[in-house]
Amino acid sequence: MRFRRMIASIIDLIILLFVFSLVLSIIPLNSKIRTNYAKLDEIEKSVASYDDLSEEDLDKMDEILYETEHEFVKYYLISSVVLIGYFILIPKYKKDQTFGQRIMKIRLVSDSKITTNIYVLRALLNSGLSLVLINPLLLYILNRVWYSNIASILLITQVLYWLISFVIFLVTKETIHDKITKTKIIEVKR
Repeated sequence: MRFRRMIASIIDLIILLFVFSLVLSIIPLNSKIRTNYAKLDEIEKSVASYDDLSEEDLDKMDEILYETEHEFVKYYLISSVVLIGYFILIPKYKKDQTFGQRIMKIRLVSDSKITTNIYVLRALLNSGLSLVLINPLLLYILNRVWYSNIASILLITQVLYWLISFVIFLVTKETIHDKITKTKIIEVKR
């Protein structure tokens, strides 16, 4: 069962990467983002190593990255729609399964009816949906320094969640979001 669940997650990840690639091919990065990346490359090429970057260079790079994040807001919103569709709507209307779970013949179950709130909570915890929803909001309410620090902390927290959840999964066959939502994954007999 553990193996099936890990393979299902990999399949889901591949599908999502394909969808995101498709979206980026339809809505390419705007010229402002490309210009900002070129500015960052210019700064990096002007020094032998990152250790040689001055405070002024680091501050300039941070400013460029913050400006670029504002340009990425539409991609955060598109990512939110994709993640909501994939991890909330598809399982809700397709027998409590993502496409990866369907292929691996496993599904989500609970002792009680699985509500939309359960799908939402699982998606917020596990898919990174919380990051793509919170990041744009933080951009507009925090200054550059606060945004940079809090966004970094949120990213580190999400990665730690994934690592801890994976270790717990290896030991108990359940993830943190399984325990919180009182759900489990079972094999589907067909």
